[in-house]
Amino acid sequence: MAPADDRGATLPDMLAALALMALVSATTLPVVAGALDHERAMLGAQFVAARTQYARLEALRRGAFVALRVTLLQDDAEVQAFVDGNGNGVLTRDIERGLDPPVEPPDRLSAHMRGVSLRVNQRVPDIGGSGWIETDSNPLRLGRTSLLSFSPTGSATAGTLYMSARRGPQLAVRVTGATGRVRVLRFNEGARLWLP
Repeated sequence: MAPADDRGATLPDMLAALALMALVSATTLPVVAGALDHERAMLGAQFVAARTQYARLEALRRGAFVALRVTLLQDDAEVQAFVDGNGNGVLTRDIERGLDPPVEPPDRLSAHMRGVSLRVNQRVPDIGGSGWIETDSNPLRLGRTSLLSFSPTGSATAGTLYMSARRGPQLAVRVTGATGRVRVLRFNEGARLWLP
């Protein structure tokens, strides 16, 4: 018969093993949660960039101005494309009057990526060069409007949409005016720079 010590684990051994497992779990959960926030934010930014590209392609295809209207909601955002219906560009007042009709139904970011929205979650330099943007500031940098407009020749309203999860990286969808190019940028906290 085997000695008592070789039959299995004792209560103190089991408690030590459980304590070690709890410690390892406690240290890995924030890392996993941070990685998930990072991935969700990246996918959310790519979704917004794709919707922006869609509006640009619709303008080229239709030979008319098309604008993506961005509406900020509490912890969410809604995007919808509209086409110029009266030859003067897409204007907010013309959308409200029904002169510039929608190209598609409105689409909420939360329907595609939970916990990610247009927001500024940390102090960052403005990509447009106008200084610093404070935490929880307006994430839309499109001038005085909420419309990102594309012309039938491919040019666009220059602007930036800042987005993130509550934690994790600060991202931005940047549209250049002359070319209509759309890029997703990530803020590198260590270098204090925006990187592709």
